[in-house]
Amino acid sequence: MTGNALLDLLILALPAALARLWWTGAKARELAIQHARTACRQRQLQFLDQTVSLSRMKPTRSSQGHACFKREYGFEFTDEGQFRDTASVTMHGHALQRVHFPYTRDNEGNRIYVH
Repeated sequence: MTGNALLDLLILALPAALARLWWTGAKARELAIQHARTACRQRQLQFLDQTVSLSRMKPTRSSQGHACFKREYGFEFTDEGQFRDTASVTMHGHALQRVHFPYTRDNEGNRIYVH
Protein backbone atom coordinates (compact mmCIF):
# COMPACT_ATOMS: atom_id res chain seq x y z
CA MET A 1 0.00 0.00 0.00
CA THR A 2 2.24 2.85 1.19
CA GLY A 3 5.48 0.96 1.69
CA ASN A 4 5.59 1.75 5.41
CA ALA A 5 4.44 -1.31 7.41
CA LEU A 6 3.36 0.67 10.45
CA LEU A 7 1.33 3.14 8.38
CA ASP A 8 -0.26 0.27 6.43
CA LEU A 9 -1.26 -1.41 9.69
CA LEU A 10 -2.73 1.84 10.99
CA ILE A 11 -4.69 2.36 7.78
CA LEU A 12 -6.25 -1.09 8.20
CA ALA A 13 -6.67 -1.07 11.99
CA LEU A 14 -8.32 2.34 12.39
CA PRO A 15 -11.46 1.57 10.29
CA ALA A 16 -11.72 -1.85 11.97
CA ALA A 17 -11.57 -0.25 15.43
CA LEU A 18 -14.19 2.35 14.48
CA ALA A 19 -16.47 -0.36 13.08
CA ARG A 20 -16.13 -2.37 16.31
CA LEU A 21 -16.86 0.72 18.41
CA TRP A 22 -19.98 1.41 16.36
CA TRP A 23 -21.09 -2.25 16.52
CA THR A 24 -20.69 -2.57 20.30
CA GLY A 25 -22.32 0.84 20.81
CA ALA A 26 -25.34 -0.16 18.73
CA LYS A 27 -25.74 -3.36 20.76
CA ALA A 28 -25.43 -1.50 24.08
CA ARG A 29 -28.01 1.06 22.88
CA GLU A 30 -30.50 -1.67 21.94
CA LEU A 31 -30.05 -3.29 25.34
CA ALA A 32 -30.51 0.09 27.06
CA ILE A 33 -33.81 0.59 25.19
CA GLN A 34 -35.02 -2.82 26.38
CA HIS A 35 -34.03 -2.07 29.99
CA ALA A 36 -35.71 1.36 29.90
CA ARG A 37 -38.89 -0.13 28.43
CA THR A 38 -38.95 -2.89 31.05
CA ALA A 39 -38.30 -0.47 33.93
CA CYS A 40 -41.12 1.80 32.76
CA ARG A 41 -43.52 -1.13 32.41
CA GLN A 42 -42.66 -2.35 35.93
CA ARG A 43 -43.37 1.12 37.36
CA GLN A 44 -46.52 1.55 35.23
CA LEU A 45 -45.00 4.48 33.35
CA GLN A 46 -45.17 5.31 29.67
CA PHE A 47 -41.80 5.06 27.86
CA LEU A 48 -41.82 8.03 25.48
CA ASP A 49 -40.33 8.10 21.97
CA GLN A 50 -39.27 4.43 22.31
CA THR A 51 -35.59 5.42 22.28
CA VAL A 52 -32.62 6.47 24.40
CA SER A 53 -29.86 8.99 23.75
CA LEU A 54 -26.20 8.65 24.70
CA SER A 55 -25.31 11.28 27.28
CA ARG A 56 -21.95 10.04 28.60
CA MET A 57 -19.34 7.44 27.65
CA LYS A 58 -16.00 6.63 29.23
CA PRO A 59 -13.54 3.75 29.03
CA THR A 60 -13.44 1.39 31.99
CA ARG A 61 -12.79 -2.25 32.92
CA SER A 62 -15.41 -4.98 33.19
CA SER A 63 -15.69 -7.22 36.25
CA GLN A 64 -13.52 -9.76 34.39
CA GLY A 65 -10.84 -7.11 33.78
CA HIS A 66 -11.56 -6.57 30.07
CA ALA A 67 -11.56 -3.08 28.57
CA CYS A 68 -15.06 -1.81 27.84
CA PHE A 69 -17.10 1.39 27.87
CA LYS A 70 -19.43 2.67 30.55
CA ARG A 71 -22.30 4.35 28.72
CA GLU A 72 -25.08 6.45 30.21
CA TYR A 73 -28.25 6.89 28.17
CA GLY A 74 -31.08 9.29 28.88
CA PHE A 75 -34.73 8.62 28.10
CA GLU A 76 -38.07 10.29 28.71
CA PHE A 77 -41.16 8.94 30.39
CA THR A 78 -44.48 10.16 31.73
CA ASP A 79 -46.64 8.90 34.55
CA GLU A 80 -49.82 10.92 34.04
CA GLY A 81 -49.50 11.84 30.38
CA GLN A 82 -49.07 15.57 31.10
CA PHE A 83 -45.36 16.04 31.73
CA ARG A 84 -42.19 14.57 30.24
CA ASP A 85 -39.62 13.52 32.81
CA THR A 86 -36.13 12.19 32.18
CA ALA A 87 -34.42 9.12 33.58
CA SER A 88 -31.21 7.28 32.77
CA VAL A 89 -29.86 3.81 32.01
CA THR A 90 -26.21 3.04 32.75
CA MET A 91 -24.60 0.19 30.83
CA HIS A 92 -21.22 -1.30 31.75
CA GLY A 93 -20.20 -2.91 28.49
CA HIS A 94 -23.33 -4.85 27.55
CA ALA A 95 -24.38 -5.40 31.17
CA LEU A 96 -26.96 -3.25 32.92
CA GLN A 97 -25.49 -1.30 35.82
CA ARG A 98 -28.59 0.66 36.83
CA VAL A 99 -31.79 2.40 35.75
CA HIS A 100 -32.28 5.68 37.60
CA PHE A 101 -35.61 7.51 37.88
CA PRO A 102 -35.61 10.99 39.47
CA TYR A 103 -38.53 10.18 41.77
CA THR A 104 -40.80 7.47 43.07
CA ARG A 105 -44.38 7.64 44.36
CA ASP A 106 -45.66 7.12 47.88
CA ASN A 107 -48.97 5.42 48.79
CA GLU A 108 -50.93 8.63 48.18
CA GLY A 109 -49.36 9.17 44.76
CA ASN A 110 -47.08 12.04 45.81
CA ARG A 111 -43.66 12.34 44.18
CA ILE A 112 -40.67 11.53 46.38
CA TYR A 113 -37.48 12.74 44.68
CA VAL A 114 -34.42 10.52 44.82
CA HIS A 115 -30.94 12.01 44.69
